[in-house]
Amino acid sequence: MQKTFQIKGVKGTQIYPLGVSFEEEGLRICAVCSGIEEAGIILYDRKHREGVRIPFPENCRVGAVCAMLLCGYRDRSCSYLFYRGEELYQDPYCKRLENPGRYGEPRAALPRCRTSGEPYDWGEDDYVHIPQREMILYALHVRGFTKHRSSGVKWKGTYAGVTEKIPYLQELGINMALLMPCYEFDEVMPENTAAQTMEQAMLSYKQELPPEDGEEKRAPRLNYWGYQKGLYYMPKSAYAHEKDAAKEYRDMVRAFHSAGIGAAMQFYFPPEVGAAEILDILKYWVLEYHIDGFHLMSASLPMDLIAAEPLLADTMILVGEKDMPWEENKRTRNLLWLSDSFLYNTRRFLKGDDNMINQFLSHLRDNRNEAGCVNSVARWDGFRLLDLVSYDYKHNEANGEDNQDGTDYNCSWNCGVEGKSRKKNIQELRLRQMKNALTLLFMSRGVPLLYSGDEFANTQGGNNNPYCQDNEVAWIKWNQTEMGKELLTHTKAMISMRRGWHIVQSRTLRRGVDTLASGFPDISFHGREAWRPDTGQASRCMAIMYCGYREETGTEEQFFYVAVNMHWEVNYLGLPQLPKGRRWDILISTGKEMPEIEEDGSFQEICVPARTIVLCGTKEAPVEEKKTARRKNGRAEKNKGDEESR
Repeated sequence: MQKTFQIKGVKGTQIYPLGVSFEEEGLRICAVCSGIEEAGIILYDRKHREGVRIPFPENCRVGAVCAMLLCGYRDRSCSYLFYRGEELYQDPYCKRLENPGRYGEPRAALPRCRTSGEPYDWGEDDYVHIPQREMILYALHVRGFTKHRSSGVKWKGTYAGVTEKIPYLQELGINMALLMPCYEFDEVMPENTAAQTMEQAMLSYKQELPPEDGEEKRAPRLNYWGYQKGLYYMPKSAYAHEKDAAKEYRDMVRAFHSAGIGAAMQFYFPPEVGAAEILDILKYWVLEYHIDGFHLMSASLPMDLIAAEPLLADTMILVGEKDMPWEENKRTRNLLWLSDSFLYNTRRFLKGDDNMINQFLSHLRDNRNEAGCVNSVARWDGFRLLDLVSYDYKHNEANGEDNQDGTDYNCSWNCGVEGKSRKKNIQELRLRQMKNALTLLFMSRGVPLLYSGDEFANTQGGNNNPYCQDNEVAWIKWNQTEMGKELLTHTKAMISMRRGWHIVQSRTLRRGVDTLASGFPDISFHGREAWRPDTGQASRCMAIMYCGYREETGTEEQFFYVAVNMHWEVNYLGLPQLPKGRRWDILISTGKEMPEIEEDGSFQEICVPARTIVLCGTKEAPVEEKKTARRKNGRAEKNKGDEESR
């Protein structure tokens, strides 16, 4: 087969970046070539439709990197694969694939790589820098977010489908979207993974392959989540309805930014992906795709390199607690850590477990100075919020692993009935428990993370590990029930309230002292009587009062009172007396009815129903109350003195 180009080995500065790209002189090819086998490229183009094998010249190696230049080569429609001996493999640095195939289809051969497409016009687009104290994270799976028929979008299961849902995210109050892995990966798992029966395959995957020669064919087993190694320099092609996935992905990011919403991505790196490569990948996505943040998962992350990289100084970096560089000299404002302790402690507190009140209080007041924490009650790897209050046990039978997969430690409570229930009292209790969970999430210190669909009670039918479920189990169902609609209204109210109450957002450590000389500590705890909390082992009831100034003006005190009763009986909580001219005002209750504030002279208390949270703010007192405020204050001081003498 005749070649129409001249091969030239290159060294020095022309070796990097690795990969295949067009230069002024021709096609530059750089690859890692470890081993002694012959290595090179197989090039497919108009004149070489069957492919031409081009080995790297002997004089082209620097260390384990080989590079050559095909001088005069101009066919930008070409595709290619690398070879090493008899092995064919894809370029790990490629930017596009040729005919990658439909989602879920087994690939008969490796999709060929292609060079970068046309430059993208970002226009006036700019990165969205959301301060940690204002951030509301919303995690979603690009395909599952809009794949269900109820999503109402035109391009279901795609980047364009996510773009169509941006107005919904704006209305909800989200300002940072966290996308589960959407770099290029092969979702079809090898056949030697855990087996399924045909019946299980039909349950877990609806796109069965047609029978062949009278035999039933089993549907391919999928890695729906995508936590695996892949081609890290390109968005997943099967998540796009257009041929140019890179353009559709960039269109989505630009639409996010236009709506004031940041775009973050999850990346999973197995141990063989080196530290320098991880850093190169992150920088590439920031520069080429305008990504605003990352959630990184790996056995070993190069946090020293990431924290010190100037290009990532304003990029959100979310990692596990074990990956955080907690040393004093490694603090950085853009690092966040995902709190497992909040997830499990909050679930246990919601259930009414013993000895949880102190753990609950710690999440309301504490935040490590080194970095911000991200809190969640339910996320991708576990029960959905509705399932958390509907199932005591996981139900993963459809995964084909005899219900052995997924965690058994869920800290869930089914509210008296396992699974679906039409009993009105069970439904009301579950709704109240979900409202409680979201209230605790948005009232706690740190960045709240909401998983898509939990805001309107989406369910996975008790499956807490749907990693292989590309169907209605894992997809978001947008046809909301009455319970879902009420929960959505509550979620919007909580997000709006969190944004309005700056004393809840603040990352300043609450010390329980009067730092503002206002007469009130910045945070205080209350029980049956104001200022007297019960933190005993059996306690399930507590009130927290925040006090602070509006940070934008430095004036006007804010008081915020959170009354929490996770007991199965009604409890009363005392309300602290406010400054002259102010009175308590009930803002939100997770119960069916709004409770009332009861008064007995200067003593005020609130009756909190069982398993209910009540939020109180302040408002200006009526004129007649202002006139008697001084007299009440005097009586309160006298009562306080009598108690001290006793």
